Amino acid sequence: MEDLSKYDVFAKRMEDKFPKMLGAGYGGFAVGEGWWVILERLMDNIQSHTDWKNKQRQREVDKFNAREEGYDALLKFYSGERDASDWEIEQADETMTTGVTIPPEVAQVTVNQIKEKFGGLRFYYSGGDDEISGMVRMAESWADIACEQCGGIGKRRSGGWIRTLCDTHEAENQARKNND
Repeated sequence: MEDLSKYDVFAKRMEDKFPKMLGAGYGGFAVGEGWWVILERLMDNIQSHTDWKNKQRQREVDKFNAREEGYDALLKFYSGERDASDWEIEQADETMTTGVTIPPEVAQVTVNQIKEKFGGLRFYYSGGDDEISGMVRMAESWADIACEQCGGIGKRRSGGWIRTLCDTHEAENQARKNND
């Protein structure tokens, strides 16, 4: 069996888990291991949100089409194959009166680049909506206080490259510099 690095294992897991988001052009994960959990949670939330919003949209499209076919089709939309309940009849009556608003589709997010820059996480992507934009900003803010190497509590450190490191990894970094 091929000896894979931690990075290779992580990248493969992410590519397998998020094939819609990580196409051929995303360029890998140019961040430290400490931020991997942030990225995985972010991408879980993005894909779940996108799938859920588009599933809800499809339900509204189906309801719209049933309404266009007429009252009996709309009643069947609400009740399925069984006899309609009073609530389902009320819902069909209300829908016939008020109509159906179809929400916009949420475009599938595709990742363009993931990297560290000036000690912060940068997650560049296409698609999504305002809620996904908020998720990305939150993940980037989370990374601002998480060590790039271990994920522990970190802060921005300067002195050459700007990095976000915990006290332990900053001390190791300084020791390496002093030994060079």
